[in-house]
Amino acid sequence: MEEGYGLNQDSLGRLLSRGRFLLVTVDNGITGFGPIQFLKEKGVDTIIVDHHTPKDKMPPAFAIVSAATGEGGDANLAACGLAFKLGWALVERFDEVKDYLDLVTVGTVADLAPVLGDNRILLRHGLVALAKTQRTGLRALMDSAKIAKEGVSYRDIAFGIGPRINAAGRMGSPENAYKLLTTSDKEEARRLAALLEEGNRDRQRAESDAFQEAAEHVERTGPAEDDRILVVNSPGWHEGVLGIVAARLVERYQRPSIVISMKESGVGKGSGRSVSLFSLFDCVLACEDLLENFGGHAQACGLTIKEENISPFRRRLNAVAAGMSGTFQGAEEAVEAELPLSAIDVKFLNDLEKLSPFGPGNKKPLFLSRGVRLKSAPKKRGRDTLQCWVSDETGKTTCEAVGFRAFGRWNADPRRTLDIIHQPTLKNFRGITSIQLELEDWL
Repeated sequence: MEEGYGLNQDSLGRLLSRGRFLLVTVDNGITGFGPIQFLKEKGVDTIIVDHHTPKDKMPPAFAIVSAATGEGGDANLAACGLAFKLGWALVERFDEVKDYLDLVTVGTVADLAPVLGDNRILLRHGLVALAKTQRTGLRALMDSAKIAKEGVSYRDIAFGIGPRINAAGRMGSPENAYKLLTTSDKEEARRLAALLEEGNRDRQRAESDAFQEAAEHVERTGPAEDDRILVVNSPGWHEGVLGIVAARLVERYQRPSIVISMKESGVGKGSGRSVSLFSLFDCVLACEDLLENFGGHAQACGLTIKEENISPFRRRLNAVAAGMSGTFQGAEEAVEAELPLSAIDVKFLNDLEKLSPFGPGNKKPLFLSRGVRLKSAPKKRGRDTLQCWVSDETGKTTCEAVGFRAFGRWNADPRRTLDIIHQPTLKNFRGITSIQLELEDWL
């Protein structure tokens, strides 16, 4: 909120006043040419550990640990995975670092890193480590989020643990999250987990208000035919939720989106998210002269921009996007196979689970089930979750179906049969296992 993302030269100057040091950056620095040049001139070495996309000019660091430099390595690794690999290389023994797999797993999922290559291996072992973690703060946070410790899932982190940790930094200072992850005092852990819970509720309210206003703006103005990338701005949006709002716009409109919060100074901060297989970073890079600052990678970016440059930025951004190869509308959901409800049983789902962990880059397979009947009218659960019970035409097979953020778009006639697209999963509630279908769409 005060210093922005990445390296802040004023803060580095204050550190320098305490004496010389070695600076190690994590998850930032690869686009910080100016601040790192400043440190070099002061005789300070910098080691960059970053997974973001570099610009044309690499910073003059002593060393750069990143596959994005084109010198080999797994470019899918999130910054926490890079830091883990660096620590492992330094101590040379896996036994010395394996106890950090729980934190690597949380960081990898929360950063939406692709579940491919090294990330998939780290998550495969890390989810087991997280379920058994002895870290007092993480256990308190899982209690607060009502996450069963017998088997922590990717979704548990993405929608339970990650948002609560991130909310601390988004809505104020990340200090409470840091204290939670490092404390060994159970009472302090419970107190800090409660503070993060409260901060997450504040984040949800701010996110909901901003998304509603942003969506209303898109609906009111109607995205022009050439506006393949949505750019919306307002003076009232909380900076800490811009990325989440952008992601929700992508989800609703299937277009890359950039959300900007304006300040009284006439300078706005923005955050962007993209559809799969399209590099929003490359488009923004072509508009760099209209920006005060920016950084990121193919699927996400952050930027600072003057108010008078927003309109020309929007026009050029879309002109660049129109000239790039590939689709902007987001690939249609790929259905793996047609599957009758009667074929979905515990054995099938256990076999399917062998392909896990699922996430970006390794999505859980989608299936089509035809001729499904509703047992009763769908109900609303939480903010916008759709819940219903469905059966096949014979009535012999019945399953619970849920659609996250789907209740608001329910428009089907409950009296007729439906064809549904879903991800079948095993639900474990209070020791009872049942089959649940996570709805993606219906016809």
